[in-house]
Amino acid sequence: MKKRKLKGYVLPTVYILVIGILFISISFLGSVLQSQISYQDNLSVSALEDDNTTPVIKNEENVTEAQVKPFTSQNVSISKSYYSKEDDEATQQKSLVYYEKTYLQNSGVLYSSTETFDVVSVLSGTVTNVAEDEILGNVIEITHNPNLKSVYYSLGEITVKKDDAVMAGDVIGKSGDNLLDGETENCLLFEVYYNGNTIDPEDFYTMDIKDLQ
Repeated sequence: MKKRKLKGYVLPTVYILVIGILFISISFLGSVLQSQISYQDNLSVSALEDDNTTPVIKNEENVTEAQVKPFTSQNVSISKSYYSKEDDEATQQKSLVYYEKTYLQNSGVLYSSTETFDVVSVLSGTVTNVAEDEILGNVIEITHNPNLKSVYYSLGEITVKKDDAVMAGDVIGKSGDNLLDGETENCLLFEVYYNGNTIDPEDFYTMDIKDLQ
């Protein structure tokens, strides 16, 4: 049987075709792999940009200090309430302070007890005045902010001095004497001033301090 002889250009052509096919296959495979890698990268970015993702952020809220009453003893009662023009006549009469044949409108609350009790600051602030009054006894004034201050009269003992910083509940003295309305011992006359005007201390205890800035 007579064998056919391949022409000289056939084998080089076949080699070129095989190499071309391999090159195309490798290029195609590389493109596929590259697209998969890009897809994974895009997926990661999408997760970070997802609107439903909540970042962990430390949220520090402003803490507002609460006011306290100017005493801690349970054996303290109101002797004279704050005089308010909005009260009825009977209540107003009970809020009058008698001194030297004169009736005065009580601008604070007069507290008393059967025993000496600690007097405390109702709110943090700075002691802006310490004085002595012939009628009302020892006096302490504490400024809490530019518009708010509290005044403590009739102290028998004082444990702070001017410019001292105090916190709510800090003991600033002890109850003492005054010459008002027959109250002679274990008293505290307490006043609160907001923008230069007195407010009822019994209302002040429940007010939002942010409204008194």
